[in-house]
Amino acid sequence: MSGLRDEIRAILREEIAALSRENPAANVPSCERVRITSGADLTRFAQDLVARASDPGFAARVARGEISFELEAYRPVGGPIVTAPARQAPDVLDKPLVTERDIAALTGGTRTLRLGKTSRLTPLARDEARRRGIRIERSET
Repeated sequence: MSGLRDEIRAILREEIAALSRENPAANVPSCERVRITSGADLTRFAQDLVARASDPGFAARVARGEISFELEAYRPVGGPIVTAPARQAPDVLDKPLVTERDIAALTGGTRTLRLGKTSRLTPLARDEARRRGIRIERSET
């Protein structure tokens, strides 16, 4: 039984080696880099893949995993895309009672005010903050 297996293995080795000699490129796994940055790129890639799949050899290699696809790293040209102005660090008021006068004294660019954990806000100060569009946050510490 062992002799028969050895014989079959030897035959398979010879046949596989012969197939590799006939078409060496067909057995080498390859990886194709694909650049997809938009829906149009994805559609173009899919159309190209369908067109290439008409070749049965290509379709079989893809099915066997001999051809793989890898996304090419996308590096946007220029700096980062900024859709909103840089967030400003909130002003901090850590006093027991925050009044309307304290809110009025804040700079015009203040959009967020962070209060201390035990600070209290008067109703007029809350109204002034709301009128000016200032968001009130409570500090956790």
